[in-house]
Amino acid sequence: MRYVRPEDVFEHEYARLVKTLTIVAGDREEASDAVQEAFVRLVIGWDRLATYEDPAGWVRRVALNRIRDHHRSIGRQARLLLRIEEQYRVPRGTPASDEGIWERLGRLPLKQRTALALHYVDKLTAREVADVMHVSEGTVRQHLHRARQALKESYELSSQGITP
Repeated sequence: MRYVRPEDVFEHEYARLVKTLTIVAGDREEASDAVQEAFVRLVIGWDRLATYEDPAGWVRRVALNRIRDHHRSIGRQARLLLRIEEQYRVPRGTPASDEGIWERLGRLPLKQRTALALHYVDKLTAREVADVMHVSEGTVRQHLHRARQALKESYELSSQGITP
């Protein structure tokens, strides 16, 4: 099909592309974002892309590449977090008496550990932690509460001779 304007491509192809790429991405929102970004690039480059035989195919390829890049990025981030977690379970030079706290902190979910570190070590307010973590202040308070509760329970169990 020959398109006169990028809006024509959008009107005829958007829904189908999102539906197709939802299967690839495993998430409708991610697919929609990728397709929208590809359409923005189509509009920007329309003078050149209008001459292509299949502008919709170009949009599909660009959106698919964005999804692949996103998944690669997530994989890299996950691998990095695992390496960091393994490397810093118990920081080097930590007195033997402090190893217990590092083990307990290591068992906390990453978001709880992050909130604890930013709040208690970096001395940030809950609002500042929320800004850094890109979450609401209420979410930060919830992470802090749950982390403190988990640490308290862990210490109570260990004081009873039970390994948490």
